[in-house]
Amino acid sequence: MNRFIGLLDSGMGGLTVLSQIIASLPEENTVYFGDMGRTPYGSRSPEVIKRYSEQIVRYLIEHYDFKMIVVACHTVSATSLDHLSTISPVSTVGVIETTPEKALEITKTGRIGVIGTRSTIGSGVYQRRLHALDASVKVYSQDCPLFIHLVEEGWAKEPATRMIVGEYLANLKHAKIDTLILACTHYPILRATIQEYLGEEVAIIDPSAECVNHIQAELKKENCLNRNNYPERIYLVTDNPDSFRSSGERYLDRKIHQVSLVDIGDLERRG
Repeated sequence: MNRFIGLLDSGMGGLTVLSQIIASLPEENTVYFGDMGRTPYGSRSPEVIKRYSEQIVRYLIEHYDFKMIVVACHTVSATSLDHLSTISPVSTVGVIETTPEKALEITKTGRIGVIGTRSTIGSGVYQRRLHALDASVKVYSQDCPLFIHLVEEGWAKEPATRMIVGEYLANLKHAKIDTLILACTHYPILRATIQEYLGEEVAIIDPSAECVNHIQAELKKENCLNRNNYPERIYLVTDNPDSFRSSGERYLDRKIHQVSLVDIGDLERRG
């Protein structure tokens, strides 16, 4: 039996990681869990984020047979990945691990921007990892909490979105960064608008792509890539399954046949 790759996120942003998995690993079975009933996580305390994500991991491993779990959320990866790895019986990876190396490989000026939720930026995880690899780089960080709401509402190309992008990124543009890390899985949906504001000379890094490269390498090393498999796609949410399906089809550019609702009370009994 071909086991699943599990993905968890606070909402819909992790679909950017799933999209990369479908493109690069099309024969893998996947279970996607979006905590729509408690999103966004970015403004919550690390303790609450850890509790919510632990509940989801415990639910997933109770119900499905996994070979890997992907924390497809920067906020959870930054605050809770080490803890989740201790309770998961399979390899548990986040979306942060390989991105700093990629940013250092790309930058020519050593001026790197990082945008994400308040929790991710407040954790300082990217700043620490970049400076651990190269103490000379300058890292400019900005939390952009409204970006998640814009993405969840499907406002990627609205005039108001361009204005908000300009307000958040003005300091990074003034700092003359040449590389920008999108440290939230929702943000690639706004990539075109962000690129338009910063200019084509700024390289934008989507950690989702780096994460999937890492997943592929790990599965290959363990000799557990699926072969000749018609993949099963399972979608679980804690609220608004119809909204998730309609928006998710737009993000993935493919049909989502069923989205199942998971009771939050059932999750919290695992906490």
